[in-house]
Amino acid sequence: MKIALLLFLLAAPVAAQQGDGGVSDAELQKELEKAIQSDQAAAKQQGQSAQQTPAPSAPPAATSTDATPQTPPRGTQSLNPDISAILDADIGYQRRAPQFQSGDDPNLGASGGRHAVGFTAQEVELALSAIVDPYFRGDIFLTIPNLEGIEVEEAFATTTSLPWNLQIKAGSFRSAFGRQHGQHLHIQDFTRRPLINAAFLGGDGLRGPGVQVSWLAPLPFFLALYGEALSIREDAAVVQPGEIGAPAGSFGADGARRPVLATEAKAFFPFGDEWSLYGGLSFASGKSPGLALPQENVVVTAGARRESQLFGADLYVKWKPANVAQGYESLALQAEAIFRHFGAGDGLSDEWDGGAYAQAVMQVARRWFIGLRGDLIGIPASSVTARTERVGTSLTWQGSEFARVRLYFEAEHAGAGAGTALLPPVQPDWAPAAFLQLEFSLGAHGAHPF
Repeated sequence: MKIALLLFLLAAPVAAQQGDGGVSDAELQKELEKAIQSDQAAAKQQGQSAQQTPAPSAPPAATSTDATPQTPPRGTQSLNPDISAILDADIGYQRRAPQFQSGDDPNLGASGGRHAVGFTAQEVELALSAIVDPYFRGDIFLTIPNLEGIEVEEAFATTTSLPWNLQIKAGSFRSAFGRQHGQHLHIQDFTRRPLINAAFLGGDGLRGPGVQVSWLAPLPFFLALYGEALSIREDAAVVQPGEIGAPAGSFGADGARRPVLATEAKAFFPFGDEWSLYGGLSFASGKSPGLALPQENVVVTAGARRESQLFGADLYVKWKPANVAQGYESLALQAEAIFRHFGAGDGLSDEWDGGAYAQAVMQVARRWFIGLRGDLIGIPASSVTARTERVGTSLTWQGSEFARVRLYFEAEHAGAGAGTALLPPVQPDWAPAAFLQLEFSLGAHGAHPF
């Protein structure tokens, strides 16, 4: 605009000299003022328009005519983990308090020989899992058993890229000892865990902070070897006169200085398209906290700090036809045994005890399963473990992989040897129980081991 004004000023005198009528200086001054005012008004109007005009939007992303879903790279995805919640709720009846009860068994509050009937939220589980990076996977499982407070069932990291078929798990986790012990509640085929779990692996199971190293053998069949070290701390179980006492713990004494050491071997063999076999051997070593016996206002501990070893073996056989077009039948057979050795100490001699269970689960229709299990503890009996038998049966309707309803009956018998030198007799000796269990799962819950 300044260049145009300069040209106008230079050209004006020439035009005045050439024109017939000419232009006076006053008229020229007025024309210049009008031109300046006009330019200022135009500039002001242009500035207001620029403020009101929105910034140009980013060009639309290129679309592909290919129907294949496009997966964004990891860096553009949400960093939130997969989250799921699982509820197990029960209504039930117990003739008396069970002699052996795991932490996630339904607890109706039965005390001693008195019966109980009512409702309970057997367990609420919250799971979070995600691939952390190319080197680690993280899993956290929080549970509220029987609404008695939140606890960390498992929280661990697992390596994903070690050489030589090695894998390390570190954190707080369930030991790989046996088959059933490592399963969470919603994977089980019965409402209660087997007797051997609470009797030999503890009410909360063989779990705690530690490290696990596993190796997958380069063989034509599946063979995995495990080595574990866990820091487990457990106090002596209290046995009150006239009450059903908690079982003596296998491990946990002097947990600050004596970790529990365990090793396992697991193998899997597929026999054709219909039959498969899975078996394992387990061993664990530690120190027992013993039993606390109140006597005349004095608590006497028996069997504390005795060396304890567990020897376990488990077997799982499954038949499932490859073609289910004509039906949905299947059969799963499972058995497990644990034997425990106590070293001599604290006034008690060297001794053995043990137990086992066997179960069968048959799928009779697309959504219906029937289960039968028998448990036996005290083979042989010891000063801290009396003979106990239990028979349980279940009828399960599974609407989907995310919801099921189960009807469960059991009868427990405290047989010969229940009144040992350290354990009071159990009354009544026969104790039936029944539960109706509802289970459902919300969210993205990952697959569990076979």
